[in-house]
Amino acid sequence: MNMLTSSHAQAPLVEPTSGAASASASGIRDLLRDTALFVATLSTGGAAGDFEALRARCTSMVADFSAALDRRGYPEDVRDDALKAQCALLDETALQHLSGQDRSNWSAYPLQVQQFNQHDAGERVFERLELRMRERSPQTDLLECYAAILGLGFLGRYALHGANERQTLMAELNALIERLRPQRERSLVIDQPGRRFGDAFRRMSPWAIAAFGCIVALVAWLVWHAVLDAQLAALLPHTVKP
Repeated sequence: MNMLTSSHAQAPLVEPTSGAASASASGIRDLLRDTALFVATLSTGGAAGDFEALRARCTSMVADFSAALDRRGYPEDVRDDALKAQCALLDETALQHLSGQDRSNWSAYPLQVQQFNQHDAGERVFERLELRMRERSPQTDLLECYAAILGLGFLGRYALHGANERQTLMAELNALIERLRPQRERSLVIDQPGRRFGDAFRRMSPWAIAAFGCIVALVAWLVWHAVLDAQLAALLPHTVKP
């Protein structure tokens, strides 16, 4: 699918900052779909499972996200910010659903340390977000990535207090994204064979991504529950009426 965007508004006469220009028409948000489904599944009652399996899955998602960002040509600073935000969300989610020694082990060596040798993502992610929002020519794809991370429930430094401040920041972020991608812009869509699901996913709002993940997780649970009921019914002896 080719997207040809036109607007009557003139481009702002500002110098782009590092990584300010969009590297791809595809964006970043759709690349977080596996992460969104993972977080939504655990948030709706899914079990974290085995520590090693959980760690391997999260590490794989980070590697896949990194490779996808590289394929789309994003500069290093944009890739780093996006990956650190993803790691922070995955670490926070894992710690919320692990217990005992597994939780202690993850806390001692989280993904952010494994990937970036940093242990302050809860603070750093918001510092980078606020810096990105103040740029003269913000990287809109990256801002949408941050909006998706926050929409999926990342709390960071606001985990214990500051819920109102977090909501205010999210509102400011969404308003900025709306200004950067105004509704008056019209996209000419040229249909081509092989249209990918990611094209539609990219245009979903962060809240829609989280809601979609919850729906998928619920449907999967219902199907799994029905299959178990059927298997149990087959194993139990038939009741014989007297």
